[in-house]
Amino acid sequence: MKDTRAAIVESAFRLFIARGYEGASMADLVTATGLSKGAVYHHFRDKDALYDAAIGHFFLRFFGTDEAPVPAADEGLGAVLDDLCVGYARLMDAVSAVVPDRIAYYRFVFSILPRVKAQIRGQIADARARVLAAARCDQARGELSESLDPEAIADHCLALVEGTALLCVVEGREDIAAALKQSAGSYRELLRR
Repeated sequence: MKDTRAAIVESAFRLFIARGYEGASMADLVTATGLSKGAVYHHFRDKDALYDAAIGHFFLRFFGTDEAPVPAADEGLGAVLDDLCVGYARLMDAVSAVVPDRIAYYRFVFSILPRVKAQIRGQIADARARVLAAARCDQARGELSESLDPEAIADHCLALVEGTALLCVVEGREDIAAALKQSAGSYRELLRR
């Protein structure tokens, strides 16, 4: 069973997805929870605090902590790419459990971008560094050609994950995890040719 705070955040997220930040008043948010005004304000001082909680719960928590993960010295590209795919699929599954309209989620993402741009840039840089280190590790082990640009590989991997998920949503495909796994596997095979 969800605690009260989590239930409030989930209800608010649904309303923010449906109406956007500007279209959802605090009174609407309270009504959506089915709780009293006092119960909601006990957990959140205002709409901004509730919006930040929704962003944190349904977006930022899937992109790691504030500390960049230290790439393992022997972590290969396959493991890193698989981990990125699993994380993205987990994000989409969590969102879909609350809001089945995945396209609405992407509208939400673009609407919050100005608010979270610095955090997202940091997470992209961390993911890029992790993929870059893994590509170099695979090159050092002779598993990838030295002629391949590790920085290009890192950018391709990030684009592959985001792009595959977005294409699934646009095409109405349900199993994002399977599509990500297939795309990642195909890309690794292309790199090994």
